[in-house]
Amino acid sequence: MQAVLLGYGTVGKGVEKLVNTVDGLDMKAVFVLPEFEDLPYFSNDGEGLVTDPDVDVVFECLSGTEPSNTLIRKALEAGKHVITSNKATVAPNLEDYVKLAEENGGSIQIEASVAGGIPFLDAVLKLQKLEDLNGFEGIFNGTSNYILDQMQKEGQDLSTALRDAQAMGYAEADPTNDVEGMDVWYKTVITNMLAYNTKNDGLRKPLGISKLTPEDIALARGENKVIRHISRSVQKDGRYASVIAPAFLNRDDYLANVPSNYNAQLIYADSFDKIGLFGQGAGQMATAQAMLANALDTMEGTERPIRLDRNLKQDDSLIQETWLVRSEADLSSIPTARVKEGSYWLIGPAGADVIDRIQELDPQAMIALWR
Repeated sequence: MQAVLLGYGTVGKGVEKLVNTVDGLDMKAVFVLPEFEDLPYFSNDGEGLVTDPDVDVVFECLSGTEPSNTLIRKALEAGKHVITSNKATVAPNLEDYVKLAEENGGSIQIEASVAGGIPFLDAVLKLQKLEDLNGFEGIFNGTSNYILDQMQKEGQDLSTALRDAQAMGYAEADPTNDVEGMDVWYKTVITNMLAYNTKNDGLRKPLGISKLTPEDIALARGENKVIRHISRSVQKDGRYASVIAPAFLNRDDYLANVPSNYNAQLIYADSFDKIGLFGQGAGQMATAQAMLANALDTMEGTERPIRLDRNLKQDDSLIQETWLVRSEADLSSIPTARVKEGSYWLIGPAGADVIDRIQELDPQAMIALWR
């Protein structure tokens, strides 16, 4: 099979390395943006590459949503097998991609877009074939996990831990998507669709880690808890709900013991209760390996099809949690709200819609799950 590569950054270079180790898969050309030098192996003509009749597989590793979205669509319209790691492009466009693949005889595979080198989406697609999944939860962003780990183990404040994460190559120069939870938001949108075979009915905004302070770290330590940034999703009776937030977890909790920049997930269903996965959720070779695993599935005819046949609706009441809030505002008007100590409140059990009420009273409140 002939392949082309879109993007020659960190992940793209990893894909190129691994393609060269696979018999029967040859890299024909690499698309780079026009500001890069146009060498014989490289091309600035992305559309020409993805519509080339000799090309079977398109690896998409570009950053941002354009030109990645346009080139993915062109490739699928040409009947290509597209493999992408680009969560920001996949999340809002997956329904269209699946339809284009079905109409034109190609395929869309997205294992690397969520949890990097962990075969999480592969497990989700396999497990939901037999029964409805009850939900999933996990740590989906290694940068935020590293920052929280440093804050709690080394006593660093968030800005210092963030600088360390950037120096280690875990965080981008602009870390907004990591610390505000948007990276996890994209991944949760994608996982909801695959786990529940549903079209996207939207997802509430995430709660990130940017409001956490040494005061919160001290509270967690005093209560023998560990703070992690998690995504939780639940499905029941044709409805689903998701929440992305910091969580104060008991020290023996599975997710509380995920160190450094690692990721971990749990998948829930009636027949097996829960299954856990752990590993590197990002990085050059971990992500490239996930993309090449998809390519081998294409070559061997063992791709896991993505079906989005259902139209589940969001229902925030499905997620009932106790919420910890740090706020100087008076939150006593919220049902089940009670003062914990100082400026800390506990609210719940309550659905995720309580977040809206809290933020109406105090837009700067620190809001987290309390378990």
